[in-house]
Amino acid sequence: MQPLGWYFRRVRAMSPGEILVRSAGQVRKASEKLGLIGGRPVPPAGPLPALSPFPPGIPPLSEEETAALLEAADEICRGEFVFFGQRFGFAAAPPWNVDPSTGTEAPLVFAKSLNYRDPELVGNIKYLWELNRHLEMVPLAQAHSVSGDRRYLDALRELITSWIEQCPYPRGANWSSSLELGIRLINWHLVYGVLAGGPDSPLFQGTRGERFAREWLESIYRHTQFIMGHLSTPTSSANNHLIGEVAGAFVATCTWPCWPAMSRWRGKAYRLLCREIERQTYPDGVNKEQTLWSQQFVIFFFVIAGLAGERSGLRFPKTYWNKVA
Repeated sequence: MQPLGWYFRRVRAMSPGEILVRSAGQVRKASEKLGLIGGRPVPPAGPLPALSPFPPGIPPLSEEETAALLEAADEICRGEFVFFGQRFGFAAAPPWNVDPSTGTEAPLVFAKSLNYRDPELVGNIKYLWELNRHLEMVPLAQAHSVSGDRRYLDALRELITSWIEQCPYPRGANWSSSLELGIRLINWHLVYGVLAGGPDSPLFQGTRGERFAREWLESIYRHTQFIMGHLSTPTSSANNHLIGEVAGAFVATCTWPCWPAMSRWRGKAYRLLCREIERQTYPDGVNKEQTLWSQQFVIFFFVIAGLAGERSGLRFPKTYWNKVA
């Protein structure tokens, strides 16, 4: 816990507007914890939207590339996950709330009251979050698209289903950071696009597939709702986090416009993306955080959001793409 003087110095460094925004955020968190906000059931979703496969115009993979892709997907099917230069093995679906590097299990308390910076409580949060970004879902979708092998679809569905079961909204470390939710939504969007998601997709066929579609859509709604209610809008933290958050929410609203609220969230996310690409980028194209990592991090967010907008008929202005270039 930080000394009391640290908090007073932090507050003195904030503008009155930021203090107001942060105070409103604390009120919202308290209301959510009590179930006064966000506690209502998810509204019934409209039909699954059909999405043409993407990206178009990509040449077929070579034999070597195909073999490498299928091997990567086979590793995931075997419960082998590789990130940060390490390999982790799981007998079945990963325990999504456990840091694989230390074995520490984060408690399923209200997410916004969880101190995810406490290693005794959650372990190494970077390892826990990296696993839960669902980067591994995309190779499974790609492997099915090039092979037609149902094993990859079954593994994909089982992984997402197990995540939804183990990570109930809004509890635990995997609901504590809006940026992590945004990245997860982007990877789900990529999965849906690679598989040409829609009511005719083999992922959603049969009673089991229909139940999975309902559960996944409900989680997608909760993800987007949570992000738009917990944006990193205070000036001191509105950096790559805010870009990633609104990019994830925007992509979700373009991919799954199954509720009226998605239209409202899409408009707000679109405006924020247009504003932040100007606000957070110098005229020469360098991100204002001036780190190589942030530079490539945010460019992916802006490009993926821009392409998702174009596919849904909401084009970004020329100034946006000029800044990307």
